[in-house]
Amino acid sequence: MNAVIASLGGKLAERWLAGLALPGVVFVAVAAVAGRLGHAQWWDLWLLAREVDRLALGSPAPGTGAALLIVLGVVLASVVAATAAQSLERLVVALWTQGWGRAGEAVTRRRRRRWHAAVDRYENALRDKARRLRSADGATGALPDTQALARACDRIALTEPDRPTWIGDRMVATAVRVRDCYGLDLAAAWPRLWLLLPEETRDPLALAQVDFTAAARRVGWGLLYLALGLLWWPAAVIGLGLCVAGWRNGRGTVSVLADLVEAAVDLHVRALAAALGHPTDGIFGTADGQAVTVLLRKDR
Repeated sequence: MNAVIASLGGKLAERWLAGLALPGVVFVAVAAVAGRLGHAQWWDLWLLAREVDRLALGSPAPGTGAALLIVLGVVLASVVAATAAQSLERLVVALWTQGWGRAGEAVTRRRRRRWHAAVDRYENALRDKARRLRSADGATGALPDTQALARACDRIALTEPDRPTWIGDRMVATAVRVRDCYGLDLAAAWPRLWLLLPEETRDPLALAQVDFTAAARRVGWGLLYLALGLLWWPAAVIGLGLCVAGWRNGRGTVSVLADLVEAAVDLHVRALAAALGHPTDGIFGTADGQAVTVLLRKDR
């Protein structure tokens, strides 16, 4: 029984350390430094070293009970910090992907106007380029850089913006592209499609989802460090760096996740239709997707 308990404790400790414990311990350590140095002595590493020496050598060695209380206090503080970071992670994901209600309508309208203006510039450049190539003097002068204009559109959104953030629109764009190509409602189809996916297809999707939530958690830790910056301003610099890194990682990982979701639909949409009693021969068309959507929504 002792061996079983020791093994179980080791596995739990390993999972705790691999997940949130180490960031929590680091945050607690930085919080202790912030509380001791403050703004006035933010740079005084010698003061910090003397404080560590005083705690280690300047007083009698603490008993076992006192040492356990110190360790327990550090562990509890780390758990509280990790729990706060997880809560902020969920908040960040919601801010990245949801519509923000009325508060986000003005931001979405502004992004939509920017997107339409960028699309107009791209389409005008395409027409101008085609006209000049058809004309006799088409080889003279520099042609419009339509690829750069297309990238400018994509930097705003891949499809007409529907969310206040690029990350939210990236997932919406996948649903729009699936609907336009197949006539399929991705929100209704995805839970059933997930059950049909083989394990080797699910693993990259799950990994991409983990990477996306890890990016949001990094922003959550950044917000905690920004709050700690009220006591010690270098912590705010750390927090700002974590927020920027998490935001950039979030944009990259959501692109990977959206591409994998779209690829899973492309490769397995016919299997989904067949499983629902609507087998198809040849290309899966919009009429097939609309029929499958009716079955999935239970529409009359």
